[in-house]
Amino acid sequence: MAIYNTGPYNAAAHKFGIDSDLPTQTPRLKYNFQIEFILNENVFMEDESFTRQFIFDRVVSVGLPDVDYGITPVNQYNRIRHVPTRMQVGAVPVVFYDTRDNQFQTLMKAYSGHYFHGHDLDTNNFNEYQTVQAQFGAGLTHPFGAQSIPTSSRFFFEEIRIHNRDSAQGGRSFALYNCMITAINHDTLAHADSQPLQYSVTFQPEHFNVGVISTSAGEEAISQSAAINPIAGNVVNRTAGLQNQLSLGTQVVQEVGRAFDGAPGVNEVVREINGVTMIVPKGLPEDASADVGPT
Repeated sequence: MAIYNTGPYNAAAHKFGIDSDLPTQTPRLKYNFQIEFILNENVFMEDESFTRQFIFDRVVSVGLPDVDYGITPVNQYNRIRHVPTRMQVGAVPVVFYDTRDNQFQTLMKAYSGHYFHGHDLDTNNFNEYQTVQAQFGAGLTHPFGAQSIPTSSRFFFEEIRIHNRDSAQGGRSFALYNCMITAINHDTLAHADSQPLQYSVTFQPEHFNVGVISTSAGEEAISQSAAINPIAGNVVNRTAGLQNQLSLGTQVVQEVGRAFDGAPGVNEVVREINGVTMIVPKGLPEDASADVGPT
């Protein structure tokens, strides 16, 4: 029996089809979304676990693109007519979490390094910046300003997709093309504030399409995003050599451990792992096994 037929008339249940088997008339919810990035194949990422296409899940909010049709008033004798002159796509704001694994920071540094010279310049470029040297005019002594990039690498982001996951059967998708980052705003640090840090980023697309997503849409990107390295680049109490090659359990022990010879060295301990007595770094947990990695 329909809800709107029981008792007083329920206009909301009637208009939004709450009683239907598949309530497609109900409004979409703001929190059911995903953002997917497709990078140019020539993009260099310092973290090799990033793939060319991935879902970025650590997002606070995503704005949908606005459209300005450039309405211009013109005179038709004594009458004003309004004429659309262009279709201009507005900026898309996205707020990312600043996570300890530097996920968005890695993306930001790659973007800056693609168009400019990144955020890893040698300090000599600032301490010994000479404008009177013979090589200055040739651009050999000042790695500043925009880089010359080929046409094939013109756009760092080949496509950005914003998915509305309406149900398990699919939903709606906005595909943004030729996106540029116009601004990245860092958060403000404060001793009196315990809120998570965020990046506020503004993307400017040239065009967008609106379509549907199926059950399988984005599944490859989701699986690839799961492979992004979750290990932070600055986690304390982790040696640099171990950090660069961390895996899980026995594999780690085989890479960094050695057979017990009766005398562990400095910052080493003796552990029995999987029935084998090993000398391993102190960073490995007591119960290191095939299912547990170092902390």
